[in-house]
Amino acid sequence: MQFMKNSRCFAMTMAIVMSLAGRCAYAQANHMSPPAQNAVVGKDVPVTVVAGESWLNHLNRPFNETSMGKTGHLGPPPPVPGEETAGWQPGLSSSAAPQTVTLHGADLYRLNCQGCHGESGQGAPPEINSVINPVRATSVARVMERMKTVGMDISRGDAVKLAQESNKALLQRLHNGGQNMPPFPHLNEAEVHSLVAYLKQLAGVPGAEREQVAVRESPVHVGEHIVKSTCHTCHSASGPDPSYQQVLDGAIPPLNTLTARKSRPAFIQKVTHGAPILMGTPPSLYRGRMPVFYYLSEEEAADVYLYLALYPPSESASLDTTIALSQQDPPAGGGTPPPQKILSASLVPANQPMEVQKPDTGPDLQTVAVLSGVGLFIVLLLAGGLGFTVHEFKRLSAKELRLQHDCEHNTQGEDRGCYSNLSPRFLS
Repeated sequence: MQFMKNSRCFAMTMAIVMSLAGRCAYAQANHMSPPAQNAVVGKDVPVTVVAGESWLNHLNRPFNETSMGKTGHLGPPPPVPGEETAGWQPGLSSSAAPQTVTLHGADLYRLNCQGCHGESGQGAPPEINSVINPVRATSVARVMERMKTVGMDISRGDAVKLAQESNKALLQRLHNGGQNMPPFPHLNEAEVHSLVAYLKQLAGVPGAEREQVAVRESPVHVGEHIVKSTCHTCHSASGPDPSYQQVLDGAIPPLNTLTARKSRPAFIQKVTHGAPILMGTPPSLYRGRMPVFYYLSEEEAADVYLYLALYPPSESASLDTTIALSQQDPPAGGGTPPPQKILSASLVPANQPMEVQKPDTGPDLQTVAVLSGVGLFIVLLLAGGLGFTVHEFKRLSAKELRLQHDCEHNTQGEDRGCYSNLSPRFLS
């Protein structure tokens, strides 16, 4: 009986310990796992300043003679003299700004591409080409479908090769730019992976919905995206603040003057809703030429202001962007490249395809160490329990044998009821 009680107590103890160990391991594994499905944290690359002349200056194109950087939406006209206008205030939350924000491929497209290529990706031909057909050319199914439509037979193997070449060209264009398209070396691999996945969905590539991923980034990095991909198209990084008459004559204020020209609320209003500006001599209110970026939120416009304030634009050049621009054809209009200070590791050589690695969702070293420790602890407990069980079995068996021996040699043992203390297996 004592042996059975000890065994039951040991079994209950082991069950409790294993249950607690399992819960700890489960909690640790979940704590170290990615925060959400199909979401990855972008590489911890440093935010850098924007530098150099605008892309329009690089192409030697006047603002009024190009579709680049234009959304087709202009701000409100100046108020009628004597008419009172209501003051505008941003609707931003008064709570502390989040340390990280989640960006999907559609967001990266808005911040980096929509200013020129539009919401649908069709662009403004012939100046700004559509992104749809180049992206469709990366799909094997789309390649075979198109060849069949034009009456050409193609094997699947040949279609795979064509799709791979198209994918390589697309990635190189994103990193190195083209004759009329600036390079985007500030995009890291995770961002490129997310952006390309959305481009495939926008182009109607079969199965693209399953490839969508998100990245988590700081607000100041969001501002960096918008400035380097959208604002820098028209605004040079640095230079003197133009006069009212120069602005009326077509001068575009450089980025390093914007935080001095506008307060944070006025800047957010100008970007997201539009506002009249002072131009001419004497200064008068005009609608202005800058389009309204209606697809940017007030928070994103605030991120732009934050980035420009924390990372003042620079006139100096960067070797990395110079290399990227040297790998493309020279612009028709001449001009010098608009360099940016960027992370050199984000560039892809023109003769090598970019390999996009999927985010690692496996357990890290800390999780493996914890789980290994828990497993070793359970093994030691089981070994100790087995040894304890064998020891108790031997001890109680010897005790039972001694009691049986004493009863057999005691003539009055039966009257004293000594056999009642024996286990049933000794009375058979």
